[in-house]
Amino acid sequence: MRYRNPGFFLLLLPVAAALLKAWWDMTARKRTPRVAVSWKRLWGNGAGTLSVPPRLWHAAGYALACVFFVFAAARPQTSYQKIKRNIEGIDIMVVLDLSASMRIEDFRDRNRMEIAKIILKEFVNGRPNDRIGFQAFSGEAVTLVPPTLDHQIVQLALKDSNIGDLKDGTAIGDAIATAVGRLKESTAKSRIVVLLTDGDSNIGTVDPLTSGELAKGFGIKIYSVAIGRDGRVAMPFITKDVFGRQVKTYQYFDSSINPELPRQISNMTGGKFFRVQNDEKILRDAFKEIDQLERNTIEMNEQVKYEEHFMVFAQLALFLLALTFLLQHTALRVYP
Repeated sequence: MRYRNPGFFLLLLPVAAALLKAWWDMTARKRTPRVAVSWKRLWGNGAGTLSVPPRLWHAAGYALACVFFVFAAARPQTSYQKIKRNIEGIDIMVVLDLSASMRIEDFRDRNRMEIAKIILKEFVNGRPNDRIGFQAFSGEAVTLVPPTLDHQIVQLALKDSNIGDLKDGTAIGDAIATAVGRLKESTAKSRIVVLLTDGDSNIGTVDPLTSGELAKGFGIKIYSVAIGRDGRVAMPFITKDVFGRQVKTYQYFDSSINPELPRQISNMTGGKFFRVQNDEKILRDAFKEIDQLERNTIEMNEQVKYEEHFMVFAQLALFLLALTFLLQHTALRVYP
């Protein structure tokens, strides 16, 4: 509750002063006035006079009525707030590489896939107002979740995607073309593809640069992240020993990442390219930058309606005035 005219509360000071003066005048009298009605007859005990001077009851009744009038003049109000949010969201396709090389443990004891899933989960959670889809690819590209506001489904698809689910290879051109196909009919103010890969395109039916031109033609920006170290790396393999226990072994080979290809695709579409080798913080910072570059627009229209409550206090004041006046001339009437 709020009071529209709180300045009227200053009038309570003279009301309190008048009541205090009435109390002082009444208690200063040596003789207690007799009332017209015997309180002994009314209550069955006690003397026929009041322990509190009746004129003080008169003053208290009128003072309380004045207090209610002051509250009415201050105009107490309750507010009802109605907020209309107009959100211009962004449609996003998250495209994750599931090729075998994502098993490489570049990030201390965790592999590229584990780190990628952690960062992508944070990215999705941080954009509740955007439609987000999820696509996996390796030697082929498959859309697991089309753009949706149900991010729980996206998170579940991300969690359940594993290396080996698709034909091996790195079909970057097919992945981008499939993602563009999911976004081309969108009417969102901005449409982007977030591509995370660790290799060079080595398979597929669509040339990567052609898919980039396709995205550019539809006004879709591509943010690409190349993850992993170049050169000699160790890929873990899980095998079983003679006792049936799982044993992790490593095979070393030369890792080949072509950062220039995703960089070129991102540049031609107006997006941005990020290179991350084996630092989790750099990868997280890359997705924070993407998050800041592509923000939705939220317009809020606020309507506030106030309901007046002064009438309740005014009615109480009038009731007290009438009651005090009635008692003053009947039960609390004072003999001269």
